[in-house]
Amino acid sequence: KKKIILGEIMKNKIKLLILSLLTIVVTLNGDSKTLVTEYGYEDSYEKALIKAKSLDKPIMLVLSTKTCPWCRKLERQTLKKEFIKKIIKNDFIPLSIDRDHGVYPDAFKTKVVPTIFIINAHNEEKVSSIFGYKNKKDFKNLLLEASKKYKEDNK
Repeated sequence: KKKIILGEIMKNKIKLLILSLLTIVVTLNGDSKTLVTEYGYEDSYEKALIKAKSLDKPIMLVLSTKTCPWCRKLERQTLKKEFIKKIIKNDFIPLSIDRDHGVYPDAFKTKVVPTIFIINAHNEEKVSSIFGYKNKKDFKNLLLEASKKYKEDNK
């Protein structure tokens, strides 16, 4: 009888462990809508294009997926930093789109997520690309380089 009770206790502990792990995975994976709801990113390519043309700024297109842990890491550890948000707000029109379900030009389709394209709104050409997760220091430098390149190309 003790073996049966101990076996049931172990089964319950294993079930609890699996449930806990699933909860952690779902929480970590989240959704790229965080960028739209919390950071004020656009969620429509067409709206971002109109806004970018009117403000003479490039679009910063962030492509991610719901199940991409590196995308969530980029959001949590890089894009949420105040100095990064300030650069983005001042120099870009930020746009977040789910790579698999969003509507955006085929020229920006990619297999790698996260991917960030800096796009000239006037001709819809790529100014620069950032593939994969980048830490805040590297990302800051890449953003500043892209902003500088855009300004030089559009004098």
